[in-house]
Amino acid sequence: MEINGVRPPEMLQSQLSAAKPAGIESGEGAVSFKSLLADAVAQVNQLQQNADASAVKLAAGDNIALDEVMMAVQKADLALQMTMQVRNKLVEAYQEVARMQI
Repeated sequence: MEINGVRPPEMLQSQLSAAKPAGIESGEGAVSFKSLLADAVAQVNQLQQNADASAVKLAAGDNIALDEVMMAVQKADLALQMTMQVRNKLVEAYQEVARMQI
């Protein structure tokens, strides 16, 4: 999926293709919202760990290219920023539902 020439990070590609449209009953093979969030957070954590490991290798003088380190750091940063934006939107949605009158 591409929006105005901008593609979502690789970590979300599989989740976007696996997501079911609203209204489909939960059953075998259905992906829960909780598991989607858990997988996304785990992938963001893995990207952070990869960036840390590559930075440590660079600082230790191992044979690693600077551009690889910078790309790993930028991927981790972008994933974290996106995760924070999703979290902010979820909190806003929760607060909006909490303000609704019954």
